[in-house]
Amino acid sequence: MPMTGSTIHLVDDDAMVRMTLARLLRSGGHEVIEYGSGGELLAAADTLDHGCILLDIDMPGHDGFAVQRELARRSVGLPVIMMTGSGDLTVVALKAGVADFMEKPFGRSELLSVIEQLSVEPVDG
Repeated sequence: MPMTGSTIHLVDDDAMVRMTLARLLRSGGHEVIEYGSGGELLAAADTLDHGCILLDIDMPGHDGFAVQRELARRSVGLPVIMMTGSGDLTVVALKAGVADFMEKPFGRSELLSVIEQLSVEPVDG
């Protein structure tokens, strides 16, 4: 089932990047829930029951890899797309079990295409 209208849990410590990505995702018909840190997402992890996670790797505190490991430990089954400005982390990210990996900067069509390829539950109503 395509992800149009699905929930995207967006995690990035850079407020401008978060605002830009949220606007882009909303323009594609998605609901976006924003988190300013990995810790914020982990605090809500037990309530994450639908959608996917768009997760920055390079963040202070809980970086993307630490967040991914903790999500796996808690059996949070949402697909994770990791993103970073450092493309040399692609193989590490994919081995960590993420659904996809994107190197910043990326365009609207590239991001929406990656999200559309995931199969998750759409937002109700």
